[in-house]
Amino acid sequence: MLKLGVIDVLNVLPVFYQLLESPPSGLFSPVFGRVTELNGKLNRGELDLSVISSFEYAANPERYYILPELSVSSRGPVRSIYLFSSKPLEQLANQQILLTEFSLTSIHLIQWLLKDLKVSYSQDPYQPHAAELLIADDAIKRYFEKRDPFVYDLGELWYQKTGLPMVFALWVVRREVFDQSPKAVLALHGALLKSKALAAGLLFEMSQSRFRGIFPSAKELEGYLANLHYEFSASYQEGFNLFMEKMVEINKLPQAAPIAFLPET
Repeated sequence: MLKLGVIDVLNVLPVFYQLLESPPSGLFSPVFGRVTELNGKLNRGELDLSVISSFEYAANPERYYILPELSVSSRGPVRSIYLFSSKPLEQLANQQILLTEFSLTSIHLIQWLLKDLKVSYSQDPYQPHAAELLIADDAIKRYFEKRDPFVYDLGELWYQKTGLPMVFALWVVRREVFDQSPKAVLALHGALLKSKALAAGLLFEMSQSRFRGIFPSAKELEGYLANLHYEFSASYQEGFNLFMEKMVEINKLPQAAPIAFLPET
């Protein structure tokens, strides 16, 4: 049975919802955690297959195969990765930004987006800071509190600069797991794709069951989920390649990684 990493946040709900509601018998056991926890567990071999930060794949491409047709991406606003600021973006020069502990992709993306402002970064909440980066459900709840003078959506900032989708997360499998159990991996990949395909007809049901405590209404959650993109077709691959190139430019990666999908069997 494969150990499947599952982020327990709303932005992956359309891929996991039906799969977890009606799991195929004996195929996988879910392991829940924050995305940074899943990155580490997969890297250490404690998981077989997982959704992970796209930056984790870019940093360690030799360890993983990408599952085709799956990502968490946006074309414009992502609506769950926000920089909450006391000042306009252009006035953050020489200021400090507090970074979330629960992201790899976003904390690197913001450093490229703000590379010309000479901003400093910290993950210590006790240090003074002019802005704070939050992701996923934490960011959504903060957004609806409406207490920050300036709020910037990282998906929107990326799209304004590049005109390409931003790929925040990917589903990958450890290479040795696929080599040892290709049929099981392909079966789970198929189950994930089926769950994703069914999601379009279940957005209302999902939203009614999960909006409380994060969104003010089920309608808001339904709109949020409909806005996200879960494919990984050519334009998304182009966006991901560009993201890796930008990470090389700011010395966060030694080189852009090749996109390696599951091998043909």
